[in-house]
Amino acid sequence: MITIGRVEADPTLDVLLDLDGQVLVVDPEVGYWVRFVVTRVPVSAEKPHGIDYSLTLHGRDGERLVGFDNAHPVARRSAAVPRIIVIG
Repeated sequence: MITIGRVEADPTLDVLLDLDGQVLVVDPEVGYWVRFVVTRVPVSAEKPHGIDYSLTLHGRDGERLVGFDNAHPVARRSAAVPRIIVIG
């Protein structure tokens, strides 16, 4: 880590920022693709690293199938409570 003033600069965040705007084809036969949107924002309690990100998986027709982002905080769950998701 590199310290700039009182904030530590993390070179791995630069790698994440470089992904901004990238679209990668995951499965050309089925047509699945992923999109990265990554921007620098002011550091805050909600975004302590100063990064706003979104990673989404899309189908051939462009429909968003699943996405991960830091648009809002996620409540922490107890490790003792398993999370089961049934698909099908």
